[in-house]
Amino acid sequence: MLRVPGLWLGLCALHLGLAWGLALPVAGAVRTVMGGRVWTDPHRLIAALAELLAQSPAIVAVFAAATIASGLLGAAIALLVRGGALLRLDDASDRGTRAWAEFGRASLGNLPVLALIGLYGLVLRLILSFVTNAVAASHALVELVVLILVLTFATCVGDLAAARRVLRGERGVHPREYLRACVDVAKSPLLWLSSGALTLARWAVAAAIVLIAVHGTGEAWASWSARGLACVAVFLALWRMAVAVEASRRT
Repeated sequence: MLRVPGLWLGLCALHLGLAWGLALPVAGAVRTVMGGRVWTDPHRLIAALAELLAQSPAIVAVFAAATIASGLLGAAIALLVRGGALLRLDDASDRGTRAWAEFGRASLGNLPVLALIGLYGLVLRLILSFVTNAVAASHALVELVVLILVLTFATCVGDLAAARRVLRGERGVHPREYLRACVDVAKSPLLWLSSGALTLARWAVAAAIVLIAVHGTGEAWASWSARGLACVAVFLALWRMAVAVEASRRT
């Protein structure tokens, strides 16, 4: 991770640029409805926003469109750069000097297979979540713990399967290869623990961003704190992928 700071900084810039671009239509809609007026009470911005949403259905539509677009574009970008990011992390381990042009080739060339691996991961999450609910539904705390375990397991499996596809040239299409990654993760508790800890850390960062956005609304520090935490989340995601890169070398 520390040998490829450009990868992290580039993804952070892409992330923040996407957020800025999607915020522009929302800000424009709010300015139009307010008619150039300014709300001067920073401690009641949520109340003011709620009033605006109640008065103007158009703002609700803009907010909904921006939210949906951010989710879809964020997922698409994450999938698009995944192959190239895995390749760059592998280069860092080898202290290699592959050109950044290979980043694009690895991203685009592996895109269909990585999308299929992501689909396998979605099916695995649904199956494991259903089994967890059926087995531990009567114990809320047990169900929560087991659900965290199975979700982090599925994430680790997906990272390992993707790393093997990009770095070792595996086809990655047949479900048997994905199941083999499941078995290897189950047999490597340290790998599961490392990946799971990073996943939980990302969830904690996401929760912190939400808390800052709610409780620090209107404060300058809140906006920049949320952006900084978003960059931390990107770093944790790359770190988790680096764990999968190392595991793909050993298994």
